[in-house]
Amino acid sequence: MAHAYSPPMSNAPYPSESQNSPHSSSAPPPADARDAAYRVLSAHAMSFPELLPVEPQIQHLEPRDRALCHAIIRESVTRWITLRHIISQLAGRGFETIEPRMQGVLVGASAQLLLLDRLPPHAVINESVEWAKRYIRPKAGGMINAVLRKVARARGEVLDQYEELATMIPSASGGALQLIDSDLPADQLSLISTAYSLPKATIKRWTNLYPDQVQQLCAHTLMHPPTLVYSADWSEIVDQEDLEPHDSPSHRVYTGSRTHLTRLLDTNPTLRVQDSASSAVVNSIPDGNYKTIVDYCAGQGTKTRQLSERFPNATIIAMEIDSRRLDTLMDVFDGSRNVMVRHVDELEETLHNGADLILTDVPCSNSGVLARRMEARYRPMTPQIGRLAKIQLDILTTVIPHLNNGGTLVYSTCSIEPEENQDVRDWIHADPIFELIEDHQILPSGKPGDNPASYTDGSYACIFKKTK
Repeated sequence: MAHAYSPPMSNAPYPSESQNSPHSSSAPPPADARDAAYRVLSAHAMSFPELLPVEPQIQHLEPRDRALCHAIIRESVTRWITLRHIISQLAGRGFETIEPRMQGVLVGASAQLLLLDRLPPHAVINESVEWAKRYIRPKAGGMINAVLRKVARARGEVLDQYEELATMIPSASGGALQLIDSDLPADQLSLISTAYSLPKATIKRWTNLYPDQVQQLCAHTLMHPPTLVYSADWSEIVDQEDLEPHDSPSHRVYTGSRTHLTRLLDTNPTLRVQDSASSAVVNSIPDGNYKTIVDYCAGQGTKTRQLSERFPNATIIAMEIDSRRLDTLMDVFDGSRNVMVRHVDELEETLHNGADLILTDVPCSNSGVLARRMEARYRPMTPQIGRLAKIQLDILTTVIPHLNNGGTLVYSTCSIEPEENQDVRDWIHADPIFELIEDHQILPSGKPGDNPASYTDGSYACIFKKTK
């Protein structure tokens, strides 16, 4: 997929980093899943809405605790607006008036009380109170205790079907949760924004662009995406345990453990984790005698591997700007017969004779993959797209001169926004040397409760041929 947007950290004031701070260099490692999750969530509260992916410090914890930590963070971040509204209503004060660490523990604990099953409410409340006493201040436990007891009482009946009513919120697994002594805003836009935990501006934008699909798009963002694995030829794959059919014949839904998945991928080198919307980009490239191929924004190398399989006789150059992703690419393609890895600054010295195919899977808003990129869902869309549009055009301006006559240019995103997709296509097409070969957009499909076989991320791709 295209790279995740990396916004600057907020300059908002943060409580002093005393020895008791969970972010202090002298703080001990997290003691358990809740401790690790609340540290991440308090950092998110500081920078909201410009959230960055943060890995919790859980390497030393047991697998069960690691899984719980990830579940707390996921439900908290995905439902931040929903939980913020409920907390404010029950606390009797504006959420923004609560300091960041208090916000973090309140959101994390509320997510457990309302959205996660089989967690004893008394344990969630007691451990959250103790965390606040230790990492905020002793008296903070009183407010945490009072608010969370109200949140626990607000959890009503689990319903089989969600309706857009102020007294219920949709669940990630289908159905809904009935609210007691708490309700969502009355006006339609605010209700939808709060229920699906999406900014009002995003819902307005999608309503204008996709009036018939807006409810589906909003619901899709709440899903727990299945793990999809791709193979160009499933007859060659050994050990197909824990693999279920998917609507795309090239994909399967993986249902087993992480340990078995690692073994499965190691045993079958041509198998990889990849969504069908992502693989569709490379699969749509016309057959051709491509001698030199450039994957200019190679990321983790998923599409690079796909290019290598489709065009085994080509020399493929995987290029990246991020040093961590470059290190990953070096590891992935160490010993590869036809893939070399280069920094984007080496484009000039690497392509002495130009390229016959250039793939630009550019940085984008990630609006087609919000179910996977939960941190991206709150970033203000309009200014973000304006900033990214310049990067996208700069990338194209950089690579186009290196495309040979008769060569193929592929532009792709994991966005569903026209400014990043069709508008860029039109910009390329305005140059008479380019002939449009193909143009396709895939909207995210699947909603909570649906069969995982129907799940698909969103993506866009257009393919051009340089005519002279």
